[in-house]
Amino acid sequence: MATKLKKASIAIREKAKRDYSPDWTGCETWDETKFLRYFHGAMQYYRMESSGKELKVKVIEWMNKNGYDKKTVQSFKKTKDNRCGMTVGAVAACLLRGMQSNRPDFNKGRDTATWLGSEIAKIIDEGKDDIDESGVVVEAKPTGPVVTIQERVRDAAMLMTEEIEEAYQNFQNDPENFDPKAFKMLNLLKGKGAKAAHARIIRDFYARDLAELEELASGSADEQLKEAYKHRSRKQIKNFIIFLTEIQTACTMLMQEAKVNRAPRKTKAVPKDKLVAKLKFMKTNEPLKLVSVNPVDIIGAGELWIYNTKSRKLGKYVASEFNTLGIKGTTITGFDETKSICKTLRKPEEKLKEFKAAGKIALRKFLDEINATDTKMNGRINEEIILLKVA
Repeated sequence: MATKLKKASIAIREKAKRDYSPDWTGCETWDETKFLRYFHGAMQYYRMESSGKELKVKVIEWMNKNGYDKKTVQSFKKTKDNRCGMTVGAVAACLLRGMQSNRPDFNKGRDTATWLGSEIAKIIDEGKDDIDESGVVVEAKPTGPVVTIQERVRDAAMLMTEEIEEAYQNFQNDPENFDPKAFKMLNLLKGKGAKAAHARIIRDFYARDLAELEELASGSADEQLKEAYKHRSRKQIKNFIIFLTEIQTACTMLMQEAKVNRAPRKTKAVPKDKLVAKLKFMKTNEPLKLVSVNPVDIIGAGELWIYNTKSRKLGKYVASEFNTLGIKGTTITGFDETKSICKTLRKPEEKLKEFKAAGKIALRKFLDEINATDTKMNGRINEEIILLKVA
């Protein structure tokens, strides 16, 4: 009995020592998709499972293993812990666990170790005054890399693919019995709370695999692609194409639903005084004893009477059906071109005096009773025009 307890105790201690962080063994043979997927999973693991202080230790360990002198390492140790961001620490931890430092299909071919070295140098430079000569700790502002909204959305989207990744594994383990219709992909993603932004990332992430298999199924694949899938039957390939197509369809539907459910953008109403700010008109005419109405009243009106003091034309703008008059710049808008006419006055003083005395009923036939040719209005207002009346 004592022996069994001892063995169990040893097993527990050994398990506690085991490193469960992401292992990059064999990553040199991974394709771009698998490498990128594993990288994002590793970043998420360290953000969830490690503190900034713990990850700073990983950076120090990486520095020691990569030839940094003791003075530089000590300078880094003295900096405030919050200067070492989670991304810097997580990248150092990944490199320690065997992640490739440089790949042409990752991070635009830039060397990850070089980037980490430059970040370490920046932290040391910015944190050199964190402790002054008297030993008093100076409060340091966080200077670690800020995780962008796009990165957060991408990380969240990758977490939503857990069941999809399990399906990938099931296909690898037992492709003959893989049932692509067993997954209700739309319900699965909705259950995860996937929004349009997540759906777009997930769709694009698996699009390459689908394109590759479709090329294989079409018979136009190159020899290298055929060699990679030679151990799969046509039925197995067809089933997995159906599965990947379901992912694309579900993601597209989520994106389309978001467009339908999106509330229309509310257009901010422009103040009327701003709409009429550029309108040029004659405010008063002393010889004819005329004064223009406030142009603000034109907006939303059904009729506008105007008089051109230069051409002696009296005119009326009539709003088109189901519309009202408006102003854009120096032009009247929303009027009916067939009903909006003007006529030349032979005796302006007399006719305009009659016009001012006329009521609503008299104004209906006022232009008709003027013996002159009808001219269509063009909507333009200038300094020669008096704004007579709005109705």
